[in-house]
Amino acid sequence: MSTYSVIKKSLVDYIRINNLKVGDKLPPESDLADILNVSRLTLREILKVFREEGLIYTVHGIGTFLSNDFEQINDTLDINLGTTEMITSAGYKAGVKFFERKLVKADINLVKFLNVSEGSDILVCKRVRTADSKPVVYSINYFTPSLVNTFISGNDENISVYKCIEETLNIKIGNSLAEIAPICCTTDLAKKLEYGEGKPLLVIEQTVYDQKGVPLVYSKDYFRPDCFKISINRRRPQR
Repeated sequence: MSTYSVIKKSLVDYIRINNLKVGDKLPPESDLADILNVSRLTLREILKVFREEGLIYTVHGIGTFLSNDFEQINDTLDINLGTTEMITSAGYKAGVKFFERKLVKADINLVKFLNVSEGSDILVCKRVRTADSKPVVYSINYFTPSLVNTFISGNDENISVYKCIEETLNIKIGNSLAEIAPICCTTDLAKKLEYGEGKPLLVIEQTVYDQKGVPLVYSKDYFRPDCFKISINRRRPQR
């Protein structure tokens, strides 16, 4: 676990124990460094990241305050993180509650997203991902034929897809084209995510490519918005 993740988890624990809410003031830096058992230099760097993520704000001469919910898992759409990375980087333990995989024949949609022939063998893997045992994402991944043997034979339900592709298969992941949309939670999704039927969900649909632009995985991820905060880094056009 990264230094950022360790410190964030420690701060989340401190916030829980002290029942701090949005708008509450954090202890001075010197005291907070002692509480979290880190150097003041390290703490300043981490607090800078927290400010950029919109989790805290500082009023000069007064102090630092909570401006958002640290319990939410933060993701920014301009950085292509896998679900496992998103959960663990927020300081939570990633797990799996529901797991199902099977071979299917590529239909016209998969032909478009994965650039394969219609009728090709595609592996579909469905998982309910958990953060500290709480269901937070329902993921559906469709693997291109070149990846089928690797992912159909593995026994680790909690495998990180991105990590396996990059470290086991030595394939560097490139860019992804993602679309995000709000939907209403269906009866099936409500059961899987232990969430209210009819409540809003965020679905991210994307195709993951290697660095040469070859499609690897087409995915649909259904996020509980009470557990995730999705950010978009919007840049001004160059003039």
